[in-house]
Amino acid sequence: MIKTIIIDDEKHCSDRILNLIERQQPNTFNVLKVIDTIEDALELVPQLQPDLVFLDIKIHEKTGFDFLQAIDTINFKVIFTTAFDNFAIKAFKYSAIDYLLKPIDADDFNASVSRLRETISQQSMEQQLQNLFKNIKPNQKKVITIPSLTGFETLKIEDIIHLEADTSYTHIYTKEGKTIVSKPIKFYENLLDDGLFFKTHKSHLINLDHVKQYFKGKQSYVVMSNKAQVPISVRRKEEFLKHFN
Repeated sequence: MIKTIIIDDEKHCSDRILNLIERQQPNTFNVLKVIDTIEDALELVPQLQPDLVFLDIKIHEKTGFDFLQAIDTINFKVIFTTAFDNFAIKAFKYSAIDYLLKPIDADDFNASVSRLRETISQQSMEQQLQNLFKNIKPNQKKVITIPSLTGFETLKIEDIIHLEADTSYTHIYTKEGKTIVSKPIKFYENLLDDGLFFKTHKSHLINLDHVKQYFKGKQSYVVMSNKAQVPISVRRKEEFLKHFN
């Protein structure tokens, strides 16, 4: 069973997680403790050595981030629980860190548990959390975490030149070369900033900052900073040109 701690200062929220565990996943979790302050969490988490922490974002006058940055070693998985916050959620997605929106839905909870089972045996989350800390700072350069054969790697978003669909895979082209990821391009279309990335074609997503040339005609295309030629569909051409007017 997964040794678990819940850190939340709202009893009805921690009770909701306990109820979901009891009703949906009774043989998955061993709840060691429910904690409602950062101070208690810093004392008890190292003692109890959980595999997983359900961590609220806002805990009294402090945050779950304060806890993670203060604790000496992060040798457990984290699932954040949060009220709706576009900025924080975008940071979670960039960093490939799981989260649950309050009030927590049973289907979302079960989906999160399924993802957890796939990763619980992997190494610590410290690199992913470091990426998260970068992504929640407004003026920091943003990074995304992508899966690899050996675990995961991080990419600066500004270094991504373009992405190309390959059935259920995506080829991500950067200054350093190409990375193939086992996620469809739709995932990255939803993830990456609308103001910086543009879908030129059903199979192509480009970083507008890396566009070097545009060639008009029946088969319009752009030349990117890595000299790749990326097509622009007829339906997308007018909207594309608006970005440069």
